[in-house]
Amino acid sequence: MGWDQAAGLRQWANGTTQDECPTHVAEMLVELATGNKAENVRPKQASAQPAGTKAAVERPRPPRSEGERTLMVLGLPGTAERHTARVTELLESWAHEGRRWVGDPGSWRIVALPISSPHLSLLAAQQSQWALWIDDDLEAFRRGYRMLKQIAEQGGPRRLIAVHPSGVGRQGLLSNLQYVAEAYFDIELLVLAR
Repeated sequence: MGWDQAAGLRQWANGTTQDECPTHVAEMLVELATGNKAENVRPKQASAQPAGTKAAVERPRPPRSEGERTLMVLGLPGTAERHTARVTELLESWAHEGRRWVGDPGSWRIVALPISSPHLSLLAAQQSQWALWIDDDLEAFRRGYRMLKQIAEQGGPRRLIAVHPSGVGRQGLLSNLQYVAEAYFDIELLVLAR
């Protein structure tokens, strides 16, 4: 990687930029968490959403197959398919490296969830497979630290796998975030990069 991680740390320490987390609440996430019983649990904000926003979130899904596994991903820049495709590409890369636990990368249902979601603690209790997206830019450490802090404060998952662009090595950014997650927030961040 050809960037200076220290520059990102200096900016973070100075508090010069503040990224906002995505601000939508997807009813389909509640359905996922409650076993497709959306009529029993409805988010309070759902009725306040504009009709266009609601329609964009509720996409028809094919029936779930027995082999399909769900991976809840926090920290992606958005919930569009182009963002979740980045996680699928990493799963494909891991499968090609011989990591058998991945299985068929196409069998994973990648669900992007904003850390600011009011359903985070509910989903953390009901979903077992979680990931944290970590970018490889100058702000990656600051953003990763802030996301870990929010996850801990909001009752999020206590165990996540680090997902990231291909080519990010274990040394530096990922090992630093792994240490911070454990030491400061009691979160196990599993790093599989070599």
